[in-house]
Amino acid sequence: MNRFRLTEFFAPLPLGAVLLMVINDRVLKSRFHNAVTGKLSDLAICFFLPLFCSALLGIVWQGHPRIRLVLGALLAAFVFTAQEIWTGFQVTFLALLRRIGGPLGLGHFGLTTDWSDLWALLMVPLAIAYGWRRLGRLPPL
Repeated sequence: MNRFRLTEFFAPLPLGAVLLMVINDRVLKSRFHNAVTGKLSDLAICFFLPLFCSALLGIVWQGHPRIRLVLGALLAAFVFTAQEIWTGFQVTFLALLRRIGGPLGLGHFGLTTDWSDLWALLMVPLAIAYGWRRLGRLPPL
């Protein structure tokens, strides 16, 4: 396994974003339920999901990590956008999440349609920049 394959996700900022999302979804939303808690998880997801998708691609694909990172970002942006604006995608996505998450005790997923959540997509370029920095020790394309 290439020692750089998963460095974009298994790092402090992406893992911190996952932790922030979990704390926000499990604690903060129920206590405060306001505009900040409503957007916090979206921002966290749009930062860590491109890096996570890139790491998953790295497990099965031997392509250049920077290309993999861009592909992961495109996939994450598509999934996030589709689940925000397309009801049919939401239904299918939630069914999949419940099927996978149910046995793990994570079957409580819910989604809301809110076009203002799309502002969180501004985190995707930041995730790419962060990933490229983490992968900076690699040779150029």
